[in-house]
Amino acid sequence: MAKASFPVTADEPERLRVLQRYGILTAPVPPDLASIVELASYVCQVSHAVINIISAEDANLIAAVGFEPTVCARSDSMCAVTLVEPAPVFVPDARLDPRFADNPWVSGDLGDIRFYAASQLRTPEGPVLGTLCVFDTQVRQLTTSQRGALDKLARKVVDVLDLHRHQALLHQALQAADEARSELERSNRALQHFAGQVSHDLKNPLTGILGHAENLIDIPAIANDLDASFCAQRVISSAHRMRTMIEDVLSLASAGGQLHLEPVDLNALAHAVIEDLDSPIHTHGARVTVENLPIVIADATQLRVLLQNLVSNALKFRRADRPCQIVITAAAHRHGWDIAVIDNGRGIPPQDRQRVMDLFTRLHPHLEGSGIGLATCQRIATAHGGALRLEETPGGGTTAVLTLPIDTTPN
Repeated sequence: MAKASFPVTADEPERLRVLQRYGILTAPVPPDLASIVELASYVCQVSHAVINIISAEDANLIAAVGFEPTVCARSDSMCAVTLVEPAPVFVPDARLDPRFADNPWVSGDLGDIRFYAASQLRTPEGPVLGTLCVFDTQVRQLTTSQRGALDKLARKVVDVLDLHRHQALLHQALQAADEARSELERSNRALQHFAGQVSHDLKNPLTGILGHAENLIDIPAIANDLDASFCAQRVISSAHRMRTMIEDVLSLASAGGQLHLEPVDLNALAHAVIEDLDSPIHTHGARVTVENLPIVIADATQLRVLLQNLVSNALKFRRADRPCQIVITAAAHRHGWDIAVIDNGRGIPPQDRQRVMDLFTRLHPHLEGSGIGLATCQRIATAHGGALRLEETPGGGTTAVLTLPIDTTPN
């Protein structure tokens, strides 16, 4: 760095970086600072008080009493000297102080300052941004209490600058969050449209394949040929799995989109899910019990998808050595509700409970499924401002717990 015509702090590069982070010179001046300089002038009984921010080449008077806020060269500034001092500076007569005697604000070129006192604006990080200074054209002194007051006011200046910096950072963060949310909503709408279109385009030929395969298996020549009948059955089974996967993908794309929040009677919703699953429940000899469930503020359609996925999983992962029992229950807590679907099935090892909620994760590849259901449930829970967790049922099995806040705010 070339030798400057003014003193430079030992941490000058870092000081300038901190000054830039504060954004003092590029943003409107906080109005609170005018009150501080007025108070400094009053307390010290002088006619002039300024807040001086020292940049790389300039001294920027951002608030002042008895003096017009302006910008002057750093090499002309008395505060540029104070900036490098280890402690506040108090000068009764600047003409007698070798640090300031030749300064143009003292010599008469720019002003005729005699009395000068300044406290550094030291940031919590350490670097000094500038000074709070008071001055007069008359020789004078400050009392000990006045000096202490000037130091305290300098700290208040830094507090105000910190507050406004954090407000600016918060504003930027909120603005970024709003932009991200808008982009997420746009992306979700595009995903839903894409998934719906793709699902429609795939279902049409798939329906044709299923229809032809089911007709094919009824042809006597095929029905009487074990190999041909087996192949036709495999085509039908694969087509059904493909249709299920298409529906799961569409459900995932729709989950967590625009919520229609309204009071939802979970008792009625749970019984509707049981009615939808009546066939597999009876086929597997399962018993599904619905305990007294609350009315919550939620999206009824999406909660139905979530409950149906959880009950379907409980049926799918039942144990062969005991009757399948499923309980849907709820417990209130200070923040909202825990809605639990409890089964006595195979259970999930602790190390896999978070992983199974990842997309396309399947712990039992030999069982039918797409690995999308729990990811859909988690997305619905998050969209409602809640969460989904998996626990072990006492005695064996899985307990899926949906936490819903009292004040449901979509994410």
